Amino acid sequence: MTARLAVYVPHLRQGGGELSMLRLASGLAHRGLGVDLLVHTLQGAEVQPPAGLGVVQLGHASTVGSVRALSHWLCSARPRWLLSAFPHTNVAAVAAVALARRRGAGCRSVLSEHAPLSLQISRQGGWRYRALPPLVRWAYPRADAVVAVSEGVRRDLLGMVGPALQARLHTIANPVLDSAWPVAAEPEAHATPPHPWLLDPALRVVLSVSRLSPEKDIPVLLQAFARLHPQRPQARLLIAGDGLERGALQAAVEGLGLAAVAQLVGRVQGPQAWMRHAAVLALASQYEGFGNVLVEALASGCAVVATDCPVGPREILAGGRWGTLVPVGDAAAMAAALQRAVDTPGAPAGAMAHAGQYTDTAACGAYLRLLGSLAPC
Repeated sequence: MTARLAVYVPHLRQGGGELSMLRLASGLAHRGLGVDLLVHTLQGAEVQPPAGLGVVQLGHASTVGSVRALSHWLCSARPRWLLSAFPHTNVAAVAAVALARRRGAGCRSVLSEHAPLSLQISRQGGWRYRALPPLVRWAYPRADAVVAVSEGVRRDLLGMVGPALQARLHTIANPVLDSAWPVAAEPEAHATPPHPWLLDPALRVVLSVSRLSPEKDIPVLLQAFARLHPQRPQARLLIAGDGLERGALQAAVEGLGLAAVAQLVGRVQGPQAWMRHAAVLALASQYEGFGNVLVEALASGCAVVATDCPVGPREILAGGRWGTLVPVGDAAAMAAALQRAVDTPGAPAGAMAHAGQYTDTAACGAYLRLLGSLAPC
């Protein structure tokens, strides 16, 4: 009988954490597990569920409202493992598993954390985040295992929860690249990007690929580019992604007089083709749990300039060996780093091979070993 895994994510959005969980779920299904994808609802989904997964809608828009529905589903479907992601969902998962166990439905719970939680709580604000610390300290030690996507996220969790988490805390990096990389990436990477700036050899394109949300700090990137462009008139800025900040960012582009040389292009398909034709990938985030886009850029042979924010970029770029790290919020430092990258585009020798460690083969293998180490209930 095929062992079954339930993967619980609240929404199918374009965020790096959601896409990583979908890639992981698909990879584990291809490696022999029966995988069900559990979501609150498919309404408003920004991405399609991967083929080969069972898809279950819990029927509640809120995380709190989904706890009982999730518990009922666990009792009826009886998967061997429940893998969840993101702090509120993780708390709900632990509560649902506890309810199911009271009804005799054993299930091992594995939580995954994709960002430094202490920073999320301090910078997001709102009661939902202020209520998290005691809930996390209650829930995470009760899980059978907890996975951090980087060593920085791991340290942050230990600092919040304490030594009670130590024995069950693991670090497994996100599955960013296909298992057949670089062969699988060749069609996408060599595709023609649908923007003329990337095809003009006289131009040098600074590319940003991210959700347009406050923690990505795109305004600092705009300020840096406003400093760069007078020094390098051939430079152009393309900002790929969407989010609540788009209107404010468009106003900032116009306010800085950059409308002719900077564009917000929305979500793009095949970002590696854009990266392959760009001079540099810029990441201005205030914090990251990992930084999938940095791996994609290095795998595309694109130079990288990133803020030295907590916690992912320093790990992925090995302290600056594979890309340039600049202080968070420092537009002048970012402008200087972008200027150097524009003058000498391309990732350092060995960067593409370095990116190759972040494949779904590596991540799925690590998860399969972890899941296999958990005795059945």
